[in-house]
Amino acid sequence: MTTDFAEKNREVFEKQSRTYRSEFSKAVETLTNVAKHNRTWVSDTWTDTEAGNGKEIKVLEYACGPGHISLALAPYATRVIGMDISDGMIDEFKKNIREEGRSDNVVAIKANILSDSPPAEVSGPEFFDFDVLVVSMATHHFEHPGQALSRLSERLKEGGIMMIMDLVPEELPDYGMHQMGDVVHTISKHGFSLEEMRTMYDNAGVKTGFKYEVIDEPLVFTKNGNTFEKTIFIARGQK
Repeated sequence: MTTDFAEKNREVFEKQSRTYRSEFSKAVETLTNVAKHNRTWVSDTWTDTEAGNGKEIKVLEYACGPGHISLALAPYATRVIGMDISDGMIDEFKKNIREEGRSDNVVAIKANILSDSPPAEVSGPEFFDFDVLVVSMATHHFEHPGQALSRLSERLKEGGIMMIMDLVPEELPDYGMHQMGDVVHTISKHGFSLEEMRTMYDNAGVKTGFKYEVIDEPLVFTKNGNTFEKTIFIARGQK
C-alpha cells in the first residue's frame, strides 16, 4: 500500500472512529455473529476444541478498526493482537478491551504491516507464526489486495489459517456511492468473487482447503444519514 493511499485510509477512518458505534452498530452485530458462528468452519483449532486443547492459539486481526472481531474471537484464543493504522480506531479498540475485561489476552497496536518497510516494533518473532489471521471488511480498502494478502500470509505459521470477510461484487457497484462521502476514495475494489479470492489465496500461499461462502444475512449500515445493504462472504484457506 503506497504512502498516499494508506494516508487517505488513515485520515478517513480516523474521522469514522468517532461515529463508528452509531453508524455501524447493526453491521458490527452481523459481522461478530458471522465470525463466531463460522469460527470452527474456518479452523478446528481453538481453546475449546479437541484439536486446540492445551495449545497456544494466536490470532492476528489486521485493519481491525475498533476490534469487535478480535474481541468476538478472544474467548477461544490464548492471545489476540489487533492492528490498525488509525490512532482513533486503536483508541476505540482499547476502550472496548477495557469494557469487556479482555486486557489479559487482547492487545491493540497501531501499525502498518503492509508497507515496504514494516515498523521494527512489529517485526519481532511475537508478531509472526499466528494460527489464525483475520481481515474483516478491509480487503476492499487495500490498494493492492493480492499483494496485501501475500504480505499478511507471511505472518502465519505453517498450517495457519487466513480468514477474510468482505463484500460480494454487485452488478452496479457504483450505485449510491456518491452518498458515502470520503470513504469512496479509500476503496480499491467493490467486492471479490469466489474465483478472485481463490486466485489471491493461491498466490498468497494459503490455498489449502480454500472455501468461500456467501452469507445470507445482509450487512446493513448507515453513512451520512443514508442506509446501505450489502452482501458479504467469508473465506478461509490454510498455509
